[in-house]
Amino acid sequence: MSKNFQLKAKDFVIELPQGADPWNDDWNILSTYDGEHMGQVNFAGEKALGTVPVSLELTEKYQNKGHGTEIFRMMVSWAFSHSSVYEVKAVCDHDNDKAVFSLEKAGFVYRSKEMGVETYSVVKPKTSWLGLYLIIGFNIGLVLAIVINTSPWVGFIVGMFIGISIGTVMDQKEKKKRERITGRKTD
Repeated sequence: MSKNFQLKAKDFVIELPQGADPWNDDWNILSTYDGEHMGQVNFAGEKALGTVPVSLELTEKYQNKGHGTEIFRMMVSWAFSHSSVYEVKAVCDHDNDKAVFSLEKAGFVYRSKEMGVETYSVVKPKTSWLGLYLIIGFNIGLVLAIVINTSPWVGFIVGMFIGISIGTVMDQKEKKKRERITGRKTD
């Protein structure tokens, strides 16, 4: 049995029909007020090396009301919840100022223009395990100092060393995974 995907906002619900493929089929956008069909959004199109396309079509009644920005944000968030997705791209007609504004407001950045069509994308932020493990290491160090009855400074230094070591290893692991999936070196 296939999973039913649904994303909820104040004014609308984005849902994937039962049995549909979330990466290739249309997600329906329905008004939360009356259930009216507002449009559809999908990830259909060429997917390559950690990058997926997103495409949105709203009915005329629901255009220019800020829904596009929120829909793009929700779909990007959903896509980035998958560990193999590092970039979401969208294309729009150069003359469609409202679409360009909606994409930019949702965090997309202009990438290129070919034959009157502009490409925008948003890239998943890099992980930063170092900070988290630094805090965990600090706490471990303090507990260690209390348990072995030594100076808090010794525990602090040992904990920080442990935190920095683990955080650095985790960040490097994520960096290598991103480079393996996308085929692009990262800073």
